[in-house]
Amino acid sequence: MTNINKIPMVRITWLDARDMETGWLPIKEIIDAPLAVCQEVGYMVVNNDDKIVIMRSWCIDKDDNHGGGAIAIPRGWVRKIEYLKVEYATR
Repeated sequence: MTNINKIPMVRITWLDARDMETGWLPIKEIIDAPLAVCQEVGYMVVNNDDKIVIMRSWCIDKDDNHGGGAIAIPRGWVRKIEYLKVEYATR
């Protein structure tokens, strides 16, 4: 059984592909095509040399420990990992 309290909550910043406009474009615009800077927040369930996997949701029912909303990001795309902590909680 996974102890979710031992899995860090993070905000990951990574570079991703960005689609260009369709149609004819000046070659300079094509050469200067920017990458998309993206962020994801959640539980970092995997962090190794190949990938980081972030899971956004976790079911806390005692008999139903399932996660949801996961994304796998190639490790080479990751630019920053920020570790988050709980400052306060409400019921």
